[in-house]
Amino acid sequence: MKARSWLAATVLGALLSPAVSRAEGLEGRFSITFQGGTQSELSGDLLKGTTGTIFNGKTVTLDSKRYRDVYEPDLRLQGLLGYGISERVEIIARGTYYKANGTALEVGRLEDAPIYAFFDPYGEYEEVGAELGLRLYIAAAGRMKSYVAPIVGARWLTETYVTFEVPDAGSAIRNVPFHEKSTVPVFGLDLGFTFDLGEHFFVGVDTGLRYQTAPSQANGLPGLEQIDDSDGKWSSPVAASIGIRF
Repeated sequence: MKARSWLAATVLGALLSPAVSRAEGLEGRFSITFQGGTQSELSGDLLKGTTGTIFNGKTVTLDSKRYRDVYEPDLRLQGLLGYGISERVEIIARGTYYKANGTALEVGRLEDAPIYAFFDPYGEYEEVGAELGLRLYIAAAGRMKSYVAPIVGARWLTETYVTFEVPDAGSAIRNVPFHEKSTVPVFGLDLGFTFDLGEHFFVGVDTGLRYQTAPSQANGLPGLEQIDDSDGKWSSPVAASIGIRF
């Protein structure tokens, strides 16, 4: 009985050891990874504070609002192709998609009455992106591989609209152009790890920081053009990964 157990353990070890050994190498191997997660907005003003006149010459004061005040984290999808140029360095190309629905919030005053901005449904934020990076593996010899990666790329953003309402006065300006369709550069840093399940398959977690420049202003509200003079923004994507290396 002991002999059988020993033989089974020996055979299993022989079968698994080549897979583990080969899984340790990156050089000359391609990888395809699918990632799903979310994104948190860290800093940057979406709506700029200003004072002007609308609604038949009445004085309006608007407050600054950050991206994270308007857009809550939503689903982020990514696909990645990598190639190992050495045992510790991998070139990656990634496609990204992210969409977040805007919320309604109080943004200022029309004389003594509160003004609300509605970024839903026409103010939803949608982007498609492409990124290039160079993954530098801190630990690449074992099944657990941790890395850091500088990233550069671009994002293509859809146009954005906003509606302003003053319920107390029964007034509204609907579907005001806020941002034009734009292409913006993005750069940042990835931090993450992968864990080899065997010779080919792996799972992992990927996070980091991103900075993207501001989209183009639409200047759709005469007298209050400054409201869409948005900042660039810092954000932090977080995603779970599953992939294959061959």
